[in-house]
This record gives sequence, structure tokens and C-alpha cells, in this order.
Amino acid sequence: MFRVAITYVVVAWLVLQVADVIFNNIGAPLWVFRVIMLLVAIGFPLALVLAWAFDRTPEGLKRTGPPEAVSDAAPEAKTPPGPETDTAAEPAAVLPAPAVPASASVAVLPFVNMSGNPENEYFSDGLSEELLNMLAKVSGLKVAARTSSFHFKGRTGDVAEIARTLGVAAVLEGSVRQSGARVRITTQLINAGDGYHLWSETFDRELDDIFAVQDEIATAVVDALKVKLLGRDGARIEAGGTNSPEAFKAYLKGKHYRNRGSDEKALRKAVAAYRQAIEMDPGYARAYAGLAFALDSLATNNFADLDQVVDKAEEAALRSIELAPELAGGHQVLSNLALAYKLDKGAALDAIETAMRLDPGNVRVLIQHAQVCFSIGDIETSLASARLAQELDPVSTFATHSLGYALYFARRYEEAMPMFRHALELDPHYPRPHYGIAMCQYMLGDVRSAATEVAIEPLDWMRFSGLAIIEQKLGNTAEAEAAMASLIEGYRDNGLYQQAQVHAQWGDIDASIEALDRARDIGDPGVSQVVVDPLLDPLRDDPRFAQLMSIVGFSK
Repeated sequence: MFRVAITYVVVAWLVLQVADVIFNNIGAPLWVFRVIMLLVAIGFPLALVLAWAFDRTPEGLKRTGPPEAVSDAAPEAKTPPGPETDTAAEPAAVLPAPAVPASASVAVLPFVNMSGNPENEYFSDGLSEELLNMLAKVSGLKVAARTSSFHFKGRTGDVAEIARTLGVAAVLEGSVRQSGARVRITTQLINAGDGYHLWSETFDRELDDIFAVQDEIATAVVDALKVKLLGRDGARIEAGGTNSPEAFKAYLKGKHYRNRGSDEKALRKAVAAYRQAIEMDPGYARAYAGLAFALDSLATNNFADLDQVVDKAEEAALRSIELAPELAGGHQVLSNLALAYKLDKGAALDAIETAMRLDPGNVRVLIQHAQVCFSIGDIETSLASARLAQELDPVSTFATHSLGYALYFARRYEEAMPMFRHALELDPHYPRPHYGIAMCQYMLGDVRSAATEVAIEPLDWMRFSGLAIIEQKLGNTAEAEAAMASLIEGYRDNGLYQQAQVHAQWGDIDASIEALDRARDIGDPGVSQVVVDPLLDPLRDDPRFAQLMSIVGFSK
């Protein structure tokens, strides 16, 4: 309405000025000019009424709907598709359409590196991610997760379409041009509904001012979306930061390499970059949290001996918490270390609940919460967290795959398969979903399809253990024993938990419990799944299994 009113006044004034000059030159009677003035006056309220009643949208003029309320509540998790989407003729999962976005919701697209040097991309990407993380800590503001936002990196698609995919009402985009110690950051916040700019600004600063620029951008976005930036939110945003530009750049490099996923070289570069940031600023809590994450990833992916990295990861996480208790990252890492390597479910739950309280919209925190909950048998809470993570990060293979496993452990195999298939749709080379689909098919009795599926699983230990189970079920004893031999030869004690699964499905209860006992002794992270693992169901009535459950801190 305000835009229409201003536009109408300006145009009306120009019309009257032109009419006055023309009518004076041609000697037109005064009443003609007065009639034009009257028509202009009558048209003004009519224009305002039409502006009130209709909105201009990408699809044309539409009647204005009721205003959408802004809610601080988390969005309700959507129920994943049922088994009717999982057919041989339609292997791709069909996910539910995104909900109508809340008006206070935003996606931060990766800023474009305009420096002319591809090696500076870590800086533009890192700055975008830091802004995203700052905004995610604001109460009442829904922020699309990093994986989903960065899915559109390098694309020049329609903003409205991107926003619709991510389920947000606004999109923040920008560019970064770095030259020596100076940086120019151009940003614009776009209303996805009509394509108009809600706010835009260009910052020309010394690199020393980068932290002030981040604060200015975040505050401006919050104001433009009409969400109040509370004092406590401000404290969370600032928690664990640094005043050193060089330490910040090293930290961004660490994040750049850590975000590459299960890549050993990248993870080791991340560790080195985080350590460099800590050397420059020993009080940099976020760098300690990043170091803990990277070391934990090295252990999880078997890229380093547990003795070499687990204790160091715990030390870094504890230091991060000591420096900045309001930072969720350290608590999240402690939760995973307690669950996977110490089998201390109480400590794992306490740590992740603290992280959830500090950063409830963090997708990785939600996924860790889901993992802890299913490991102690709290299936419904696990599913709720996994579903919310997938909703906040809809194009994340990790989030979709994690929801699939939560459903698998809940014995909801027909619901789990579409999640695994959608994970492969997002990334055909992603490891684990083929195994997940195969085990769902195996549990549902479709053993031949399971054999075909597990044979193309890229992770050796999953493929070997899956083939050993499935081929034995098909009566192919030689093939099953060969797969088991490959598992033992390739992974030795690191595959003890998988050996226990195979023996359980073969009906060799004694060998299965013996393998589980040994896996527990060496701290095999697989043991954290004993409560919910369907492959161990043949053991559950055996008193020795109940004793094992009690020893590792789980009730029968």
C-alpha cells in the first residue's frame, strides 16, 4: 500500500504539472484543469483500496490472504511417505511438499567469491556459514540449514523457487571481494514472495572490522524480518569468538576442509587449520570445538587409531566448553564420544540435551540427539529429532539418511526405504543407503532384492557383512562364508560388531555373544546400537545377552 501511495502521488503530481503547462499554452478553459484534478483526487483512495485487496506475485495479481503469524515454536515434523512410494517402477522417494514458510524464516545462500582467486573461496563460504549460524541462534527465526543452502551454490535459479524448496520466506545472498587487508561485502535480503529487496547494503572495511560487519548484517536481517534480537540470543551469537582476523581466517579454512565430509586428507587439513587458529588465539573456543569435531571424524571413519585421537578430541571439546559454556559444539562432541567410545549413555544424553538447549535449530545437534535416543530405546523422541533435522535440511543427504536409519531401528522398514532412496537421489555416490535398503528388504522377506542391493554398497564392511547374512539366507553357504572371511581379513577386530550381527543371523548364538563381548572390551562404537539393532534380535532371550546389556549400561 505504501509503495502504491507514493507512486500514485509522484505520478499525479507529474500529470498535473504537464497539464498545467499544456493548457496554459493552448488557452484551454480553467474547468478542464479542475476536472483532471478531481479525477486524480478520486483515483487516490481507489488505488489504495485495490492495493489493500490484491498482492502482486510471480503468478500475477492475487487476492491478499490473511497475515501469517510468527511463531517461536519449532515447525511440526512432517510424516514421511508410506510404502506406496516405494515401488519397482518408481525407485525415487517422493517427499511431502514443503510447508507454507513462516514469515520469519530465511536461507543464507553461499556468498559469491569476487576476489578473482579461487583459493579465497573458503573465506566467502565461511563468512556465509558464520552468518547462517549467527541467525540460527535468534529465537523465533527459522533458518535453513547449511547443507540445504549450499546446495544452491553456483546456481542462478529463481529466488522464489529456491525459497520454496527450502521452505523460507526470504533469501540472503551476497558477494565478497577481498584485496589485501580490505574486504567489500555486498548483501541483499530478498522477499521470496514478490522478489523485492527487503534490505541491501555494501560494506567496505578493513579485515579487522569483519566481526562488526557480521553483527551489522545479522542485526539488519533480523530487523527486516521483524524478529526481536533478544539479549540472550546476542550472547549466544558472540559466544566463543575471536578478535583476531588471522585466527578467524584459519578457523574458516578449518571449516572449509571439515565440510568436505569423509575425506581423510581434508580432515587432517582441518585439524591443522584449527590448531593454527588456536595458536593465534588460545582463547578461541569455536576453534577448539572445530578441532574436536575433526578429530572425532578421524576416529569415526577409521582414519586414525582410537588411542591417538579420541582423548585429544575430548580434551579439545572440554576446553571449548570451559572457554564458552554457551557454545553447543563442545557438548555435541562430548555426547558422541561418550556414546560411541565409552558406552556411557547417561553422559551422552546429558551432553546432547545441553547442546539441544543451547542450539535447538542445529541440524547436526538434532541428528546426534536422535542417535543417542535410539541407542537407549527412546524411539519416538529419536524419530521426532530426526524428522525435524530432515525438515530443516531437506537437501542434506546426511539428514535424510539419518532419518532412514531412525525408522529402520524403529522396525518401520517400509517407511525407511523411501528415505534411503531419497538420500541416493540427492547423492548417488553416498555410502550406506544401499545397505539400508537391502536390510529393510531382508527384514521384509524380499531376500533376492536385498542381495542385489547390498552388492552395490560402496562401503566394504557393510557390503561384506550384508552379503554374509543375505547369501546364507538364500542357501548360498559358500558365498556367505567367503563374504565373512573378507570381513574378518579386511577389518580384524574393527569388524567385531559386524561379525556378531552375522553370527546372530546365522543362528550361531555363542559366536555372536563372544564377538559382542570382545567388541565391548575394545570400545567398538557399534555396541552402542545393541538395544535397537534388528540383526541382534535372535540373541534377546539369551541370559548372556541380558547380562551384556546390563554391563554396557542398558536394561533388557
